[in-house]
Amino acid sequence: MVSLFRALRADFQKLKHTQIFWIHIVIPVLGALFFLMCYNLFNSVETVEKHVLYFECLSMLFPLLIGIICGIVVSQEEQAGQFQVLLSTKSRITTCLSKLLTLILMGMFSLFLALGIVLLGLKLFLHVYSIPYSLYFQAFAWITFGNIFIYILSFWLSLKFGRGASIFLGIAGMLIAALMITGLGDRYWMYIPWAWSVRFCNFIALNFMAVAMHKEIPDFSYYFRKAAFITGTYTFGILILELLWFKFWEGRKCDE
Repeated sequence: MVSLFRALRADFQKLKHTQIFWIHIVIPVLGALFFLMCYNLFNSVETVEKHVLYFECLSMLFPLLIGIICGIVVSQEEQAGQFQVLLSTKSRITTCLSKLLTLILMGMFSLFLALGIVLLGLKLFLHVYSIPYSLYFQAFAWITFGNIFIYILSFWLSLKFGRGASIFLGIAGMLIAALMITGLGDRYWMYIPWAWSVRFCNFIALNFMAVAMHKEIPDFSYYFRKAAFITGTYTFGILILELLWFKFWEGRKCDE
């Protein structure tokens, strides 16, 4: 545990003065400001639906941003000495976990900014008093939970095939997430990782509105628990596989 904490601190120090740090600040700030500018333009849209639309946009963009960030981080490790810093550590598992946690924590920070700035803007500048705070807290938790699998997969792709593969997956994931919002994803979304975040946002919004109207959604708890279980199982499974793979990885060959 101590070695993991030290590795995390070293990774954060390494990224502190790079473009990756600023990407995690600038993009959520710009996105939040854009949403605030557009908020009053959609007067015909219900208030809760505006917030859900914002959550869905964040969920769709995250796969692309994850692909780009993972690609940049791995590319920097490659340029620093053909991954020798990663490969020469005493504990490969600790090194891999540290990299993944660094990426996930930075993503959480970015999401926190994107949601927090909107909440502050609605309260202080647009003077919106009926803000669904609980919806924002739930969105933060479920978007983060739904993205962990994508972080792990994108990091592996970047290590194995390079930045291009990770970015390509990010673009494809963004398009898949957009499709999964529609009726196309009604039957199979639980088994498609890029659908998890957007669909979880829909779930919490439906439940929020049902509670507000003192209604009950049939089988809601069952489907929600089932989706969360599948997400957790997939995520834990790919994490174990990646840690085992990384333990015996010897670096990228020229033909990869």
